Amino acid sequence: MRITWEYQRLSEGIRILRAWGEAECLTVPEILEGLPVTEIGPYAFSTAELPRRLKEKEGERRRTVEEGTNLIEEPGNPVAGNRLQAIRLPASVQVIGDYAFYGCLELKEIAFADSMKRIGSGAFMGCRNVDRLELEERGTGENTLYQMLSELRYTIEVIIRRSEGSTVLILPEYYESSVENIPARILELHYQGTGYRYRQCFRNGIIDYREYDRLFGLAESQEPPEVLTRLAYNRIQYPEGLSEEAKGTYLEWIGANVREAGNYFLKRDDLPAIRLLCEAGGFNGTAKDKKKEPGTGEGKRVVADGAGDFYMASMGEHILGEAELEPGEGKKSSGEEESSRASLDILLEMAGHMGRTEIVSYLMDYRYRKQGGRKKKVFDL
Repeated sequence: MRITWEYQRLSEGIRILRAWGEAECLTVPEILEGLPVTEIGPYAFSTAELPRRLKEKEGERRRTVEEGTNLIEEPGNPVAGNRLQAIRLPASVQVIGDYAFYGCLELKEIAFADSMKRIGSGAFMGCRNVDRLELEERGTGENTLYQMLSELRYTIEVIIRRSEGSTVLILPEYYESSVENIPARILELHYQGTGYRYRQCFRNGIIDYREYDRLFGLAESQEPPEVLTRLAYNRIQYPEGLSEEAKGTYLEWIGANVREAGNYFLKRDDLPAIRLLCEAGGFNGTAKDKKKEPGTGEGKRVVADGAGDFYMASMGEHILGEAELEPGEGKKSSGEEESSRASLDILLEMAGHMGRTEIVSYLMDYRYRKQGGRKKKVFDL
């Protein structure tokens, strides 16, 4: 895909002003005209009109070239606004100008290095669909990731790549609201959601993993199950700075909320994730299992096929769609009953209902290994 770059030559580098072509995912070049690309100019990828003061400042230094060719008159359509879906910035870029990506509503992924020194005001204003950041960490000491996250308040996955390995973190979203304090005649800024607290887990530009993990207790009461599942799983999968205590907290939550966590992984048919969590002990405990009462319409027995039948046969007296009450527990007035059941059994039942044959096979094998095999019954004749 041929891309035309419009840029401005500075004394020690290149400032990107615009990109032209039919691409939706861009990789900004590291070198143009033998100089490093050091800046992304103001409004470079925004459909908003460039302010007159910036046009006058750039003057005749603006030029349009196509990589590897001569000057051209008609570069094509601008890759900006809703046309831009992903962008990869080279390590040479140190500045992102004001409102550079303003209004890029379809932008989802941003890759960059930690050499960034300044991100301009409103650089990512309106980029509400960005859900993935990929950081190349080179140990420059710049507070790049913190600056980027302060511009993006929605739930986002952060991938930190280093020479020795990678780390993946989830940062929840947050909202700001202004509340008027009438007696004091001031406006107070309130934050809703734990995302703001998570974005403060930095010390001199480096993530404080102990503080990050400490916030999970607060997130449990405020964040939806999917976000908590992703957050806990990523910390187990990428245990950078993870203490044994924090690991136990994450595994305990997964085991206690097996239906919510299991639903996330089973929908994606994610056997590697199920395997990792099982081997780590995430489904070895018990969980409160809420199910509809038999005979109440929605609680009627559901007959599964394929992996479901295989699972039903393996359970013997247990029937899909039913649950046993613990002694002393009454039925819920809403038509639900609640019991304490082994997390692994609940996950097996869910996998069977959804027809995840490979996962069912693995879980049955894991349960057999965990229990050490069942003793055969001996009958005297």
